[in-house]
Amino acid sequence: MDTMTRTVTHPLDPLTPAEIETAVAIVRRERALGEDVLFVSVALHEPPKDVVLGFRDGDAIERRAFLVLRDRKARATCEAVVSLAPGAVVSWREVPGAQPSITMDEFFACERLVRENPAWQAALRKRGVEDFELAMVDPWSAGNYGVADDPKRRLIRALTWVRSHPDDNGYARPIEGVVSLVDMDAMAVVEIEDHGVYRLCKVGNDWFLAGEYD
Repeated sequence: MDTMTRTVTHPLDPLTPAEIETAVAIVRRERALGEDVLFVSVALHEPPKDVVLGFRDGDAIERRAFLVLRDRKARATCEAVVSLAPGAVVSWREVPGAQPSITMDEFFACERLVRENPAWQAALRKRGVEDFELAMVDPWSAGNYGVADDPKRRLIRALTWVRSHPDDNGYARPIEGVVSLVDMDAMAVVEIEDHGVYRLCKVGNDWFLAGEYD
C-alpha cells in the first residue's frame, strides 16, 4: 500500500507521510512561518488513555500532531499541537532555554560550512592534509562557552577525522587539536580552535590497529 495513502485504523497509529505534510502546512499557514523555521520533529500527539482504551474498530479517530520547531531568526524553540481535522493549531508555546535535537540536514550543513572555512583548511594543511574531501566533520553539542546569550544560540562543536582513502573507516584517524564552533541559527562558523599539531596516524581502516605515526 502507498504510504502516502495508508489508512489509519487505530488512535496510536503513527502519522502517515500525508498527515505530516498536512500538519506542517497548517502550522506554516496559521503562524505565518518563513523558510528560516526548522521543523525538527513531527509526531503523533497521543490521545488520552481513556480514549485509547475505549476505542473500537470503526470508531471515528481524532488525529493530532505534536511538532518541535526551531525559529532560527528569533533563536527560539517552540512546541505546537495541531488538530488535523478541521485543521487548526491547538496550542503553541516557546520553550525558553531549550534546544531541540540536531537534525540530519544540520549535520550536512555543518560539515559543508566547516569544510569551506579558510581557517579550518589552514589547520588541516598544517597537519599535512590537502584533500578535504577525505575529511569527516562530526557535529556535537557545544556546551556553554561562557557567552551571555549562549542558551539562545544553537551552537555545535564539530570535530574532524580524516580517511586515508575514500573507503576508510571514518573514525580511524582523528585530527587532534582542531575544534570548530558553528552557529546553526546563523549558518556560520564562529571560531576554529587550534590547540596544536599532534601526530596523525598513518594507518587507516580500524582504530584498534597499532598504527604508525608521522
